[in-house]
Amino acid sequence: MNKDKYLIAIDLDGTLLTDDKKITPKTRNYLNALHDEGHLIVIATGRPFRAAYGFQQQLGVNGPLVTYNGSLTSNPHDASFLTRTRKFDRFALKDMVDAIGFDALDNLMIETEHVIYLLHEDEALNNFFWNDRERIIYGNPFLHLNEDPLALIFLFKNTDPEYKKEVSRIVESFPDLHIRFWNLEGYAELWIGESTKKDGLEHIANFYNFPQKRIIAFGDASNDKEMLAWANYGVWMKNGVPSVEAYANMKTTEDNNNDGIVSTLQKIIK
Repeated sequence: MNKDKYLIAIDLDGTLLTDDKKITPKTRNYLNALHDEGHLIVIATGRPFRAAYGFQQQLGVNGPLVTYNGSLTSNPHDASFLTRTRKFDRFALKDMVDAIGFDALDNLMIETEHVIYLLHEDEALNNFFWNDRERIIYGNPFLHLNEDPLALIFLFKNTDPEYKKEVSRIVESFPDLHIRFWNLEGYAELWIGESTKKDGLEHIANFYNFPQKRIIAFGDASNDKEMLAWANYGVWMKNGVPSVEAYANMKTTEDNNNDGIVSTLQKIIK
């Protein structure tokens, strides 16, 4: 099954999306054609499910979604698909944030499947969500959080590299917790073991019987490293973070604003 088709995993920001968060007509039309031929198009993103699903609808394809960097892998178009979730222990999160200290934070976002908790209104984080996002509760999340969440994002006041090392030390003193700092100044996200885009893609590949040699992954940032290293065709975007290129075995000749995905797929899929 699927011996002549590919599983094509595509990150959103900096990869599928242009800098103004659009999907170009050329990229949309090409991916639609591949979808119609039977290839499986998978959006793999750190964004929430709602945002990924919205862009999937814009793209015009049906398929699985890897969201929250692998914490939730689902397929809204296939009722038989076995949804995979990896959630944080909310009590461990409280202890970890207490160890860092709220006075070190400009903001904190925690998200469950139905509720978003924010210390304060934040334009950058608002843009990260889809505009039909569900309930938002402001203030200390741990005063209201009553279920284990899927995501946690920090905005730190101090962006000094030595301070980041200290934060990493605190986070990783808790079992299975890790932190990844964004290119955006001061922002960072938590992740847990077996909760990467690669883990989500592997679950999809096993469910739909795609061999690893038939897996293509496109990405640009540090949260793409694992899936780029794992895929048979791990493709780094020309506009990507330089340190991530080493995890890929291919790179696009064009950037995310100039249909970089298309030209590379045309070389792989004849």
